[in-house]
Amino acid sequence: MEKEVRNIISFLENQADKQLRFLINLCNQNSYTHNKKGVDQVAQLILTELDGILPFHRVYEQKEIGNHHLLKSKESSKSIYLVGHLDTVFPPNHPFQQCNIKGELLYGPGVGDMKGGLGVMVYALKALKEVGMLPKLNLSLILNSDEEIGSSNSYLIFLEERKKAIACLVAECAGPNGEIVISRNGKLGARIDCSGKDRHVSNGTHEKSSAILELAHQIISIESLNAYVPGVSINIGKIEGGLGPSTIAAQAHCLLDVRWEKEEHKEILLNKIQEELSRSSQPGCHSEFKILNSRPIMPLNEANKILFIMMQQTAQRIGQEINSEHRRGTSDANFFGSAGVPTLDGLGPISRNDHTADEFIKISSLKERSALLALFILEYNRKTGITI
Repeated sequence: MEKEVRNIISFLENQADKQLRFLINLCNQNSYTHNKKGVDQVAQLILTELDGILPFHRVYEQKEIGNHHLLKSKESSKSIYLVGHLDTVFPPNHPFQQCNIKGELLYGPGVGDMKGGLGVMVYALKALKEVGMLPKLNLSLILNSDEEIGSSNSYLIFLEERKKAIACLVAECAGPNGEIVISRNGKLGARIDCSGKDRHVSNGTHEKSSAILELAHQIISIESLNAYVPGVSINIGKIEGGLGPSTIAAQAHCLLDVRWEKEEHKEILLNKIQEELSRSSQPGCHSEFKILNSRPIMPLNEANKILFIMMQQTAQRIGQEINSEHRRGTSDANFFGSAGVPTLDGLGPISRNDHTADEFIKISSLKERSALLALFILEYNRKTGITI
């Protein structure tokens, strides 16, 4: 094992510049979720870099978003799963499109969430191949293209593949001090549609059935639920409606994000939201609530605690120090963790400010996290007896 440790670290040290260039190429290719061509090009960059080292490859063709990919080292029924998403939140017309190196930091669109994690996983796999261990391992890699919109399509792949998972390792960005995620909140994305009665404002505005005014009242009532249950957060993130200032709006809607820490709070919260929406502030107005996507919580359980302790021990062997954290955000790790699969997340590089034009990673953490991931996979296989 000590020889393998030295060889993996040496390989990654020698490949550090190539790994960085690979990541820059990923980030400079726009892969906004609805930019199918761009997302598919990012997938091709990854497939080219892997160069067939995971020989069993299934493509899930999509028409409106990028294709999903499942790659395996072996066609076995049980496997360690690595999970990463190809899409980002930055549309092609956003000004943040190119990488920029400032000292020890790399700024770039999606560099933390989660193209840096893709770079970590790809080079961990390349390192395992370099030391001759990859053919002996049962590994699967899922690359999906819709994580930033709640994995509303690819979640079906996760529900099927998690039945075969011995463990799941997700390379979303690490915390600012390299924290590993051992639990996550649950989340749903939803839409509220308000309907009223349209007419010209010249007929008088003191009595009206405005969808916009109705939506405004509903937004205030829904946002007030942030203090309703401990660990719950609700955010209205986008609103639209109406034709113009001289027309009473017949339709208006908003998009919202709802998160919870305990799964039993989900139904309590949804029932309360429906109760609030059932009360109209104006005659002739009506509100409807529609769930667009949902992820269950990734609970803190003994399996995750044990997996983290093993990860921590691996880190100590190579001079790294890591801690664990609960993260209020969600990821595709939730689908595996909620089913009882031992799951860790945050295995990507150290990052800050994701989803903003100031998103960056610490460059040196790329090779460090690749070494940690590669060596942990070897150690986990040995300790669980699944190395072939």
